[in-house]
Amino acid sequence: MHYTTLSFTRGSRAHTILRLIRFTSYGPLFLLTGIFGALLTFAPLDGMLAVLMIFIASSAAFGFVLNDISDRGLDAHEPRPRNPLADGTCPLTLSYQICGLLLVVSLCCLALLPLPLILPGGLELFIFATYSVGIKVKNIAGLDLRYHGLLPALYAAMGYFLYGSPDLTGAVFFSLVFIFGAVAEIFNEIRDFAKDRLIRKNFVVVAGKARAFAVTLVLMTIALGTTALFALLHPPFRWLLVFIPFGLLLIHPVWQTMHDLRFEPLFVSTINRRAIALAIAMVVVFVIIRL
Repeated sequence: MHYTTLSFTRGSRAHTILRLIRFTSYGPLFLLTGIFGALLTFAPLDGMLAVLMIFIASSAAFGFVLNDISDRGLDAHEPRPRNPLADGTCPLTLSYQICGLLLVVSLCCLALLPLPLILPGGLELFIFATYSVGIKVKNIAGLDLRYHGLLPALYAAMGYFLYGSPDLTGAVFFSLVFIFGAVAEIFNEIRDFAKDRLIRKNFVVVAGKARAFAVTLVLMTIALGTTALFALLHPPFRWLLVFIPFGLLLIHPVWQTMHDLRFEPLFVSTINRRAIALAIAMVVVFVIIRL
């Protein structure tokens, strides 16, 4: 009986930590962004890529935990909060300990990476921190989108700079990831609009949901169009054209939610799952082509 109780406690604690870091929501996309950036250089990969992956995982988790700590009061107004600090299932002390541990792991990995990656990696940690505390950029309309766009874009740059140098391919990849990162912030703000409008002045609160939906459609269309144009002009990347039609799978939930608000609670998770599946497929195809 004692063993069963102990196992349940440990299982509950593990589940709480997983909820806190929320890595399954966006971690896979961040990791795939870094991997894809490295693959785009067409250079031989080595063990440094594993160090970068640990940095991406730990720094992203650090950002999510810090955000939950910052939002615990506001998230408590939700009927079923995603934030375990808001419903009392995670002690605040534990969240600070996890946050500190993740920061230490991130800094140790950053110290092991090549010099060109130190600046974007340090900027990544700075953005994650000031997004939630201090400046609290998540409350500043316009700057919130730029910050959230930079989060995955810097991971993309780190993956590319690990084996390559700045060039047109890297710049286009950085820009495309930046656009999708900004779009992801708009999606999050649309989902959280009901609580955010009480105290925040982020992009969606200021612009309104209707305009925010329109902006996402424009940005996603630009991103897909740019990808298609780049692939047409650069033969080594023409295989990307196969995936352009699948981009409609990301646009459709937005269009659907614009015309039927019943889909609003689910459209973010739907797009996230489809984006992860699409990113995995692209990486697999690229690896097969390289081999």
